[in-house]
Amino acid sequence: MIELKSREDIEKLRKANKIVAEILHIIKEETKPGMTGVDLDEIARREAEKRKVKPAFLGLYGFPAALCVSINEEIVHGVPKKNKVLKEGDIVSIDFGVVYDGWYGDAAISYVVGEKVSDRKKRLLEGVEKALMAGIEQCVPGKTVKDIAAAIEGTLEAYRLAPICDYGGHGIGRKPHEDPHVSNCVANAEDVLLRPGMVLAIEPMATLGRRKNFYRKLKDGWTVVSKEKALAAHFEHSVAITENGPDILSKLD
Repeated sequence: MIELKSREDIEKLRKANKIVAEILHIIKEETKPGMTGVDLDEIARREAEKRKVKPAFLGLYGFPAALCVSINEEIVHGVPKKNKVLKEGDIVSIDFGVVYDGWYGDAAISYVVGEKVSDRKKRLLEGVEKALMAGIEQCVPGKTVKDIAAAIEGTLEAYRLAPICDYGGHGIGRKPHEDPHVSNCVANAEDVLLRPGMVLAIEPMATLGRRKNFYRKLKDGWTVVSKEKALAAHFEHSVAITENGPDILSKLD
């Protein structure tokens, strides 16, 4: 069942998502070579406490941290580890959420640690972020979830990236994951009509590998990695669908 949100609901979701955007920005700015995923997780917890909000992922379905930290070939749901040190040139993807006044915020960004950015890494980061924006452009009444998937998949393939199809976005509101599922690939996308009041977390993810949807899960039960050990990236925004088009809730002013 898809729950449509009122204007008042969307404003509460905007507040939750703006906090997420602020904290992601701070984490990115504070990331330095020599830090670990645990260090980044501690920043997320510190900033959530300052704002008197609850980290949404901590304990969710048993997840052991406040922040998902996925490094290099790790695609999504990376568990922060003390023994994995960030190096100059590493790609780190961070996914974070909060609960504000009973409403969930959720967003993700990917970036390179330090200053060393190769052309291939630039292509990966630019391609996945462009795919996110292409998907968001489809978030208008009368379009479908399948249209979002087509825009995401087409953009990723134009950048010669391998989409991850089995993981994707979702509705969001008073629960962290609501209907509908928002696939990153047309083949398994739902043909759900988009209506004003729907709020979707859209999150393309892809690798520099040659094979679409080629991944495995580590023994920690969470971290999803490329079977080709190909570099990966993940971007996410929470977006309200309105009569006037997409309204990105998880952005900084």
